[in-house]
Amino acid sequence: MFPDLDYARLQRSFEYFVENYAPTELIASAHGTLDVAIADLVENTQDFCGERVAELDRDLQKRDAYTLSFLREHFTRD
Repeated sequence: MFPDLDYARLQRSFEYFVENYAPTELIASAHGTLDVAIADLVENTQDFCGERVAELDRDLQKRDAYTLSFLREHFTRD
């Protein structure tokens, strides 16, 4: 996990994705840690267009959660 990230904000980001975008099998396959689950979710958004990313970023900002753009910077797998 990234120690410089606020866990509560990270949790709100995760909850947003679970509520709106996560396939059930993805959540079930997460290995129990928030960082692994978020990395899986971020990986599944790589085909989102810029407009959709901007919309998600706005929704996440309203929840005081980390935006998808921010999460992509920190959780994208190489």
